[in-house]
Amino acid sequence: MNHNGTHLFLKGRPALVLWLFTLCLWLPWLGNLPLRDWDEALIASISHSTMGQDGLERLLPIRWDGNYLNKPPGLHWLIGAMSQCFGRAEWALRLVPALLSTLAVPLIVLLRQELAVTCGKGSDGRRNDERSAWLAGLILMTLLPMARQGRLVMLDGVQLSCALLLWWGWLRSLREPWIGLLAGLGSSGVLLSKPPALLGFLVIPIVIGLAENQLVPNSERSNRARIHWSTRFSWVLLGLVPGISWHAWNFNQRGDQAWHMWGAQGLARVTTVLGDKSGAWVMPLTEVLEGGWPWLLLLPSGLIWAWRCRHRRVGCWELGLLIGCSAMVLPLKTQLPWYSHLLWPPIALLCAESLNELLENQRHRWIAGCWAGLGAILILAASLLQFKVIAIAVPPSPALLAGAGLLVGGISLQSTSKNRRRQGLTVLLCGWSLGLLFLWQSGSWLWELNETWDPRPIAARIRTLPASALVLREGNEHPALDWYSERKIARISESSHPAGEFWLISNQFQERCQMFDAAKPFDSEIWGLWFCPALDTDSIVAPSPTP
Repeated sequence: MNHNGTHLFLKGRPALVLWLFTLCLWLPWLGNLPLRDWDEALIASISHSTMGQDGLERLLPIRWDGNYLNKPPGLHWLIGAMSQCFGRAEWALRLVPALLSTLAVPLIVLLRQELAVTCGKGSDGRRNDERSAWLAGLILMTLLPMARQGRLVMLDGVQLSCALLLWWGWLRSLREPWIGLLAGLGSSGVLLSKPPALLGFLVIPIVIGLAENQLVPNSERSNRARIHWSTRFSWVLLGLVPGISWHAWNFNQRGDQAWHMWGAQGLARVTTVLGDKSGAWVMPLTEVLEGGWPWLLLLPSGLIWAWRCRHRRVGCWELGLLIGCSAMVLPLKTQLPWYSHLLWPPIALLCAESLNELLENQRHRWIAGCWAGLGAILILAASLLQFKVIAIAVPPSPALLAGAGLLVGGISLQSTSKNRRRQGLTVLLCGWSLGLLFLWQSGSWLWELNETWDPRPIAARIRTLPASALVLREGNEHPALDWYSERKIARISESSHPAGEFWLISNQFQERCQMFDAAKPFDSEIWGLWFCPALDTDSIVAPSPTP
């Protein structure tokens, strides 16, 4: 085997190298935790139901026996196909969205490289831009919210990859018009995941292009290949065919109901609060402040760098992407924690410029000192957790590894030697990445599971019941309970109970019912399965479940 040839092949393809690293970092231990409510279990049930249909009926999403109108089934088709091949295993359901989400890392590298494609720059300038592209990919790869959200059965990571494909494809089509096809396919991906978002994703490059014409000197813009806009647009339209075709079919089959994903589940979130999902602009900013570590310290100097370079294409685009993505997220009246996911690529681009200055020019050394201090705090916290001084159910290993990387790497990054600073960044990245891997392995990476009860034990009992058994529940809807029970479980009426026998999921004592596991004492903190006989029956002996 020609190892030198392989090395040279990978050395010239940073996007491919970082994608391989991302696969190794994001994919392990996908299946060591159950699906999360609401989103993961909801998407899993829609995927399974949709792919369980026949023929062209699979083109339209359903949930159990009813039409699903909120989102197109682009990702649901792939997840449903995986569930048909590998069953209901969590790793199989999460694998497809995780794989598609990892593409955001190589795409941001390609995007940053494309922003630097201008003639007349020296070799030092080209190497500087190449480093910034590498660093942007490394930062995006090691951001905890990016990795964690990408591992879930959700649409946000896939949508982000599609948006980056759209923007990179549009920029690259200035030199190679057929690449506009990829921009169109990225647009189709958005149309098949969260269609209203495409309006914002298209407006952003248009507005940045107008600003670029005003800010960037003609000498830089004239170096680009001149390709008529109609040629590029034709390729983009070709890539849009899958997305537009599905929506045309959806309108043809479901009529006015097809507007629901554009209106009530789309643009209405800008002006109204759906349910209790409020928070305005505070929630996404809070998510950024909580999840942007350790790279968030680089953002202020990155913003200053981009402002100083606003008359260059790269500075104009990096500022424009941050402003555009913020304009798509912050004004929303309906807010959910993962809406901030869209902000991470522009943040990674800006932080990469600041990190590049730290590595090459020894600027912003105070940031390296803060990293070392943060590492010492994490090591101390891990020690307290290890020796049970702090009574919190958090594994110490991730904090210990991440802290060690930050401490040693931060100290080395303050060195006057450029090689020592580069080694320090390598140590920091290795420690932080190992911390992420140990977090996945510990089973603590999906902390929202602590907000509700685990439905799997009760669901296992429900699966032993006959298909004709009536199973009801108290409390709010629990999609994960439906998914693991393999049936839709309706809420019991508060005014009247069924006259016939039924099974009830409740954490309240039921006078005329018997617990499924009568040997265990009743505990109001634990949800249980109760057998309730018909009203005209004196006996409350539960029938034996099907083995």
